[in-house]
Amino acid sequence: MKIKLVVFSVLTITVQSVFGQIKHTPADPEYYAMDREDMTFDDQQVLLVNYRGFISPRQYSVTQFTNVWFLPIESTRYHFNLNFFDKGTGRIIEDDVPVKWKSWIDDGKSYDPLGSNFRPNSPSIMVTQDETWQPNQYVRTATFHKKYNQTWVSFSAKSWTNVSFEDDEVFIKLQLTNRNSKALNMTIMPNQVAEHMVCHFKQGDTKSKQIDAFTIGSDMAHARVSSSIKETTDKGFEISIAAGETTTYYFAVKFYEPQNGAPEVYQADIKERMEQADKKTRDMLAWAYKQMPVLTSSNKQLQEYYYRCLLSVMMSRYENPNYITDVFWAVGTWPYTISWDNSYASDVLAMLEPESLKGAIITDFEQVQLKKTYVGWNGAHWEILYIQEPFALQIMIEAYLRHTNDYTIFDEKAAGKTVWEWMQAWVDELQNNYTNNLGLIDVGYNTEKIIEIRTDGYNHAVPITNTLTIDLLYTMADWAKKRKESKLEKKFFKDAEKLKSLVDEYMWNEELGWFDNYYPDGTKGTIWTYHLFDLLGTDYLPSHQAYKLVSHLQEGEFLGKYGVYSIARRDSVHWDLIDSDWGGGGQYAGMPGRISRNLYQKGFAGKGWDVLKRNIRYIDHFPYLPQNPRIDAPEADRSSMPLQIAAGAGMEAIIFGTFGINIQENSLSIKPYNHEDIGTALLENVQWNNDSYSIQLERKTFSIYKNGQLETTKFYGETYSIKK
Repeated sequence: MKIKLVVFSVLTITVQSVFGQIKHTPADPEYYAMDREDMTFDDQQVLLVNYRGFISPRQYSVTQFTNVWFLPIESTRYHFNLNFFDKGTGRIIEDDVPVKWKSWIDDGKSYDPLGSNFRPNSPSIMVTQDETWQPNQYVRTATFHKKYNQTWVSFSAKSWTNVSFEDDEVFIKLQLTNRNSKALNMTIMPNQVAEHMVCHFKQGDTKSKQIDAFTIGSDMAHARVSSSIKETTDKGFEISIAAGETTTYYFAVKFYEPQNGAPEVYQADIKERMEQADKKTRDMLAWAYKQMPVLTSSNKQLQEYYYRCLLSVMMSRYENPNYITDVFWAVGTWPYTISWDNSYASDVLAMLEPESLKGAIITDFEQVQLKKTYVGWNGAHWEILYIQEPFALQIMIEAYLRHTNDYTIFDEKAAGKTVWEWMQAWVDELQNNYTNNLGLIDVGYNTEKIIEIRTDGYNHAVPITNTLTIDLLYTMADWAKKRKESKLEKKFFKDAEKLKSLVDEYMWNEELGWFDNYYPDGTKGTIWTYHLFDLLGTDYLPSHQAYKLVSHLQEGEFLGKYGVYSIARRDSVHWDLIDSDWGGGGQYAGMPGRISRNLYQKGFAGKGWDVLKRNIRYIDHFPYLPQNPRIDAPEADRSSMPLQIAAGAGMEAIIFGTFGINIQENSLSIKPYNHEDIGTALLENVQWNNDSYSIQLERKTFSIYKNGQLETTKFYGETYSIKK
């Protein structure tokens, strides 16, 4: 077999076929292009991100955007659009249909857009047509074609919108074509509306007011519209387009603190800055594509899912100079880096950029200090602690070691302690402050310390907290052995064995094939949460318990159309449709991938693929993966994020599950699985020990290539192994 040579380029055109058609790879933003009408997101969930901040373009407008996040400046209710005053007819042609439509629907104010352009006294509006999203570019087309008192106004519009990496600004390229036989003379009028504009951690009035035709702002933050159009009046930008001509204009909307001075209204270099923003987007996608294993498959949905998972991770990356770290892996759109969320993509982060994963680990120890979980862009906030912290850090450290073998991380210092000392402190915290008289890990009454289930009962001695503590103790024993600390090794191993015995005695329910909660009065309760399937990722779980747990992954119990219910439908006490990522009717973005990976690695390949292929169905509806999508319908409500870094778990399920890659300190083994609806698949650029490996899946056999040369061909069920 001939291994394909993949050429990486930051150019738009990557491969030119003999027919002159452009073929885009996942290194190109165009690969991810999606028609707006195919998305089930609403406007505020559609994001243009460029590693600094983001905004949301609005549907049914050719220029409007909202939801501004360029921290420390934030204005989620800000709305921008351009309106067009035609001098020949004296008519204002408006482009703020989304705002009008929402007002008409919500409170009966404004105008019904369906009647605009022809009902008496209704506004004239742009008629929007096609809208296409791709990473950091939104392309829209519109038309206007009306006759007023024997005078025609006829022009088409096309716009491109993206956001800067270098500064806190949004760019719009606007192309207008005059379809009339006479010159088109118009004033382009910026329309900015914002009740509040905030600059975090600054004191002042946040209420906004109109300052001039180009500027709106509060005492704390301003927004100004600039353009490549030289001629201006106190109403806006003056243009004239000859009959039949097409002209292109550029606009920049800058968000800034007023004491730093306003940008010039006329700017000649907006085009170049917009192109530079586009180049940054392309460079980063090309970089990510080069760093990660490259997947091609006859199952195109599998391939697209793999890369949309990667895109979701990359859209969660920030290099904003105002943030506490040079590379800040946010949970998604919320400006927090949280170990639990990061842990679901920790292998992806280690393959992309191990130093940034190490930075995320160190940042957590510096900021959390056994007390807080929410590490914001400018430091930790709120006295809220999720007890998953030590288990998430364990997963992140394991991923870092798997891909670097750099055990010096344990000697790195954060807030006065080494990483090794912090991990020991977490064990002490669990054993000293969260252990009951029996010896079980008991987090107390607060459900929220574990996960956010809005009904009570998932508290005190919870199965997954105890079982993950067992795994943590075994892992700490292994790490102590590596560090030649035999006393600690023996202690951690002994503690793990003791807790394992207690969990089997007090929490395992043989009849149900499930682990029960254990309460202070000695009673037990069965809660059917998919949280427990994290146990499948541990090494110590006995086979008979694993089989019993997996037996519950059945249609209508835990399995639904798009994945795994977070609470099984049989649990009528705790099932919750609204708080769906942990409460019932949906799933947290990382869980289907993690469950699938664990199933594969425990030998339940068919069930692992079943979970994964359900999750893959989302790509027909979402351009990137949201935090808590529903199971029975591809929906993501506004109460949560439209983007989650944990989507990286889907990639990990394919790499470490479907392709069966197992990286150890001194060995690499590969035991892939194929499924009837995958067909053929190739995973290239798997890096280990300074060599590059490729795995080709055929119908009956798989082949391994090392640095482009065939190593072996084997039947499924066999394993390829190599040691250093």
